[in-house]
Amino acid sequence: MRSIRSTSIIALLLGSLVFLYGCSSANQPSGGNEAAPSASSAAPSDAPAATELKYALGQAVSTLDPHLSVGGSNGAVILNIFEGLYAFNSKLEPIPMLAESTDVSEDGKTYTFHLRQGVKFHNGKELKAEDAAASLNRWKTLAPRAKNSFGDSLFQAAGDYDVTLKLETPQNDTLAQLSHMLNFAAIMPKEVAESASPEGVTEFIGTGPYKFVEWKKDQYIDVEAFADYRSAQGEPDGFSGKKEPGVEKLRFALVTDTSTRFNSFLAGDYSFVDVSLDQLPQVEGQQGVQVIKDVSSDYNVVYNKKSPIFANLTNRQAVNAVLNVEEILLGTVSSPELYELNSSYMFKANSAWHSDAGSDQYNLNDPEKAKELLKQSGYKGEEVVLLTTKDLGGRFYNATLVVQSQLESVGIKTRVDTYDYATMLTKRADQKAWDIYVGGFTVPTTPSQLLYFNPTYGFADDAKLAELLKASTSALTPEAIKTANDALQQYAWEYLAVSKIGDTLAYYAIRDELQGLILYAGYPNLGNVKVVK
Repeated sequence: MRSIRSTSIIALLLGSLVFLYGCSSANQPSGGNEAAPSASSAAPSDAPAATELKYALGQAVSTLDPHLSVGGSNGAVILNIFEGLYAFNSKLEPIPMLAESTDVSEDGKTYTFHLRQGVKFHNGKELKAEDAAASLNRWKTLAPRAKNSFGDSLFQAAGDYDVTLKLETPQNDTLAQLSHMLNFAAIMPKEVAESASPEGVTEFIGTGPYKFVEWKKDQYIDVEAFADYRSAQGEPDGFSGKKEPGVEKLRFALVTDTSTRFNSFLAGDYSFVDVSLDQLPQVEGQQGVQVIKDVSSDYNVVYNKKSPIFANLTNRQAVNAVLNVEEILLGTVSSPELYELNSSYMFKANSAWHSDAGSDQYNLNDPEKAKELLKQSGYKGEEVVLLTTKDLGGRFYNATLVVQSQLESVGIKTRVDTYDYATMLTKRADQKAWDIYVGGFTVPTTPSQLLYFNPTYGFADDAKLAELLKASTSALTPEAIKTANDALQQYAWEYLAVSKIGDTLAYYAIRDELQGLILYAGYPNLGNVKVVK
């Protein structure tokens, strides 16, 4: 194999093709017109700092196994305990973290990852190639996105500090797969990865700036600064770059009620909080508090393609026809300032992957067409179960209620099943438990990151969809990527694994005392925080 690309060249070539997202990591004041997936509080100062920080979590934590599930509250914890070979910066470029550099063969099929030496796990063991290979092979088996992309390809140790990956075909999203926080390719000790049960690992040992201390279910999770942490270099940006934790102890406290969480912030118990539109006037202009607006997620109506009702494409078309996405988005975030219409599965600023193909099927808002399609399908009043949660500030729930109202308006009988977030995730994996799920998805970067395009999430078991998805990831020039991506999105609007609703943003309040916090689509990089009292 002849090495032709170092990490920096990969970032330039693949970054220019795949990860263009035109963002800023600076704070965004409320009312701004541009959204960035990363926002940061003030840089750490030399003022005396507190030794502890309390951080409020908005929903229950079901697992701290990074290969099983990362999203919502558990992501806030996991992303500060574990690290991967790569991480995204604020421009969605893959930046080396545990990897020092990477070589790629001329045919684009073989990757050799060179690990940083001297990196320690929280149990004192040095990170070696066998740990990375075992972790990544477990990850690609359990994480749906990785499983779809890498298939039977294996990560293999080649000496103490090199890991190789041999692919059947070139893939333009390899480094993106290794970088995305919700498809978290976390590295853990080989013995932990290989001894894990189907329920997940029982030891939460990573290489991150914080190490696990205690988890008291439904109350709190305690972590502490890792004294032997070996940081990557570079400017802190997104989840990449240097990390120097400025607090000794960090408590993630479970506070699921939105009002309680906000009132606790006002009382000074917390230095950071998500802010609803109704709460915004209480923090805008408040001395010592900064309000920022950050990318939140896109929203989709996900159809269960294995349910008796929505295995029928015509019924999916009927629902898509009746949807008024502006009404749904307004019901979800309560203000036009916090949403944007977008028919693409990618945010508009992600220019390499954004596509208008199929947009004629977006936001039809045509009840009469929906009724006609229901007649064609033979729908006879069967009950449609909508799965949701009131956690996450009630956004999923509010969006679901608006969708329910629109379905009822054309004669579709509905029932809303509401659970806590963790239980909802379990139910969502059961093809017999629901028909429609309305939810948000954190900043997609490439088509391979779209969970709802694979058979394990909403059960999109469609050969043509899989073929087009594979074509989009194997294209290696900007022209080929555009052609393949347009074809994928055009068919996606015909197949209707989901109906795209739109993109949303969210407000957050940060006290000036909390310095060094970086937000990435609402997820906190706490690797450089300090609390100045």
